[in-house]
Amino acid sequence: MPGPLLDAITTDLEVFSRYTRARVDAFGTVLATFEGAHGGATLLVWTPRELATEVLRRLPAAYRGRIVLGLDASGGDLRPFEHALEGSGAEAVLLVREEPGLRHAGGGWKLARLEDETVRLPLDHAAPPVEEERTAPTGLRYRERRAYPEWSSPALDGSRPGSPAPQGHAAAARGLGVYAAGLLDLEEAWTPLFERLRALP
Repeated sequence: MPGPLLDAITTDLEVFSRYTRARVDAFGTVLATFEGAHGGATLLVWTPRELATEVLRRLPAAYRGRIVLGLDASGGDLRPFEHALEGSGAEAVLLVREEPGLRHAGGGWKLARLEDETVRLPLDHAAPPVEEERTAPTGLRYRERRAYPEWSSPALDGSRPGSPAPQGHAAAARGLGVYAAGLLDLEEAWTPLFERLRALP
């Protein structure tokens, strides 16, 4: 029997499907595709599901290429993001968090058990990372290894680092351009981002 979160995700899908191509993947991620003018890159905009309305309000009106909006229902796990990357055809990724900031720069980290307590540690610490069994809203079970390598993104406006997001390294390791923006800064991020992607109309 579906739980409340899956019911909400299904409602999201129904709403998106009225306006654009949308689907829900095995991890409960809603992926909605918005088509711009001919040419340009495919950009995966990855954000927590709770920010969907605000991110939609801040999407640009005109651009070249395609925006695939991925609404993460996992609470920030890496596996659902990697799965969405594989299916989106993205050439670049924009990670949107609630906090302000137009770039990310920071070291990696992991969660490990020390003296019966789970703590956040540098990756080079001797303690092994925690592996958790997770259940997606769809019922899919997967393991999440809580070790996230460091990564950085270019500053879209030359300033304001944002809070760390674990997904960036996975995109960079695939050779994709990866950028970060806080929700409050998202509108000012589009122009420099699209200049980098040659996606201005």
